[in-house]
Amino acid sequence: MEEPRDLESKTPPEATARDLPVRVSSAVWTVPNVISMVRIGLIGVFGWLLVAGYDLWAVGALVAAGVSDFLDGFLARRWQQVTVLGRLLDPAADRLLTIVVVIALALRGAVPWWLVAILLARDAMVATVVLVGRTHHVSTPQVTFTGKAATAALYVFLPLAFLAHDRWDGVHVAAIIGACAAAGLYWISGIAYVRDVSQRSHSGTIGASARRGQEHLG
Repeated sequence: MEEPRDLESKTPPEATARDLPVRVSSAVWTVPNVISMVRIGLIGVFGWLLVAGYDLWAVGALVAAGVSDFLDGFLARRWQQVTVLGRLLDPAADRLLTIVVVIALALRGAVPWWLVAILLARDAMVATVVLVGRTHHVSTPQVTFTGKAATAALYVFLPLAFLAHDRWDGVHVAAIIGACAAAGLYWISGIAYVRDVSQRSHSGTIGASARRGQEHLG
């Protein structure tokens, strides 16, 4: 007869590090957190360079911010340095940089204002849902692969649209089309965040109602 297996004590051989539970610490000064802080600082650098007319340097700052966006998350998982602060800094830096970049580029005429409206409406939707979720004691949803892919695509197509503006019409049109596709992914990830918060808020409400019911029965 086959011996029963201890499912809790054994890890399947095909399991990888991504399958294991993520340990979240309360540390502040980790390498991924510092990278996220630097990305926030690059927002001011980008804005100053753009206003001062150093367009190529501004694009360089934006590219550096895009690289840091990938690097902080990768290192946090690779070095097991996922923190509570990091889970707040990373999406906050992404949203703030996206807002500043699209508004700045629209003011320079590199991207249309309707694209700015689409991106800002998505961020406003997610921010509203997060605030509502907090009233139900629901934590902020974690960044998804789709959200990261959308942000990375925006980091590629928005600077390209800026560089091609008034220089290469065909490249500029292609960059705007790519940015629109990225905006579509951006909205898909945003809707996923809304569903996540809504489901967890609903589950929390049901759980609280059940506990109150048990208290009355007791």
